[in-house]
Amino acid sequence: MRQRPLISVIVPVYNVEAYLSQCVDSILSQTYENLEVILINDGSKDNGGKICDGYAKKDSRVKVIHQINKGLSGARNSGLKIAAGEYLAFVDSDDWIEPTMFSTMVELMQQNNLEIIECDIAKSNVEKQTVRNVKLAVETYSEALKRIIKNNQYSVWRRVYKASLVKDYRFLEGKNSEDVYFTIDNLKKVDKIGVYPVPFYNYRYNPTSITKSPYSLKKFDSLDAGYYLLDKVVKENDDPEIVSIAYDHMLKKLLKHYKLLNYNPEVDPDYTHRKELNAKIKELYPHAKESIPYLKMAVKFPIKIFEVFIRFNKLKHNITNSKVG
Repeated sequence: MRQRPLISVIVPVYNVEAYLSQCVDSILSQTYENLEVILINDGSKDNGGKICDGYAKKDSRVKVIHQINKGLSGARNSGLKIAAGEYLAFVDSDDWIEPTMFSTMVELMQQNNLEIIECDIAKSNVEKQTVRNVKLAVETYSEALKRIIKNNQYSVWRRVYKASLVKDYRFLEGKNSEDVYFTIDNLKKVDKIGVYPVPFYNYRYNPTSITKSPYSLKKFDSLDAGYYLLDKVVKENDDPEIVSIAYDHMLKKLLKHYKLLNYNPEVDPDYTHRKELNAKIKELYPHAKESIPYLKMAVKFPIKIFEVFIRFNKLKHNITNSKVG
């Protein structure tokens, strides 16, 4: 019997010793056995590195890289440099995957001549729903791009890739929202993408992660990914619907940060960043197609009046929530 193609699974590891074993065990116990599991210990300060070495001693499919901390993108790039598989997948080290994820997805890729396929996700803080009568959907590039932008589905770990498509690509280091750049740049290389809506990937809700931690200016550079996406879409697409979706997406991102700065004014005491955001919102507002809550107020109201309004609404929301139950 012909051996199945090798899948390289890249797993960045940083200070997640409490969850690491569940993650790695879920990969090694896949029904698809021909795997290369690349664990990148990205300068962990806990026992993560030792745990990685323990797996390498027990299972020859595991390779370990130890490096100084380079961040998520830097760790993934180290994995990409040595990945030898015909297929590529990414798993974050505090998440875990279902046993048949790779066997199902690679089989569908081969049957339908796909270079990218994606699955659904289950969030650890949300009750998992039973999925029945699932069928593969094959989307065109344009259909996939519209859906991904509308639903913010950029995460690379929800997809399996043909390695020849992405092997030479490198994640942008030193930036948040690195998956946006990766997805937008690589999606355009294919004319179709498979979507199999089964929640094979389990995403662990972590309130201490960079995306869930209290608001700070560190999160501000996620706007760069939005600007990058908008610029790419406007320059490379002649479909007015895609362009419109991209403008609405950017306006939502700008408005989100504008609101968060008003919820947390100590982060922007001299209004520098709010003035910048307000100006950008007004610049892009003529392109808005979707009805976006608060957008018109952000355009019409002076910054300080919008601040009072938004903080009053937050207080009202908190009081309402405190009365629940």
